[in-house]
Amino acid sequence: MSEIEIDREGVIQTLCLHFANDNLSTQELELRFDHAYKAGTSAELRALVAGLPALPPDVLPPAPLYALAPGGRPDPAEKRHLVVMSTVRKTGQWTPARHNKVTCVMGNAKFDLRDALMLHGETHFELNVVMGEVELIVPPGLRVECDGFALMSEFDDAHSEGLAPPDAPVIRVTGSAVMGAVRIKTRLPGESALAAWRRRLVEGSR
Repeated sequence: MSEIEIDREGVIQTLCLHFANDNLSTQELELRFDHAYKAGTSAELRALVAGLPALPPDVLPPAPLYALAPGGRPDPAEKRHLVVMSTVRKTGQWTPARHNKVTCVMGNAKFDLRDALMLHGETHFELNVVMGEVELIVPPGLRVECDGFALMSEFDDAHSEGLAPPDAPVIRVTGSAVMGAVRIKTRLPGESALAAWRRRLVEGSR
């Protein structure tokens, strides 16, 4: 990764921390994201965080864009989700199990890991979809390993690891989709679907 890309990731993490500390509104965050992905020099990137209030010492970057579950308690071994002609949403602060088995039949399920408390090591999502859709939203910095089967369907892994360290938690996705869809996407904390789409357009144009 080039120096400018490392600087870009650092500025993005800093902007996320300012958003978390109420120094930026959602609209301001998305606007600065847009400028960050268009910036061509480190000076342009530094200008995006110039003038912002000082962050508290305990949240100074660099910081991961995901949170780990506290140690000292048993990991949840398995959770099962049966979605039949209905909708399931898991967002906010929650802890996935070590093994998450999702069966979705003519339904819709969304699992947002951006504010989840991730387990150390590997977390497995076994997704089996029939005429439905399952969406997995992952923050940068996590590693994703995907191995799925699709029949007249879509098994789409659009995740970007970013600056994932070697010891980062791993999300393993397996399963099948029959006349349905499994979609794995990367979004930054606080980033809307529209802002993520704009960011991907900018990344694709480089």
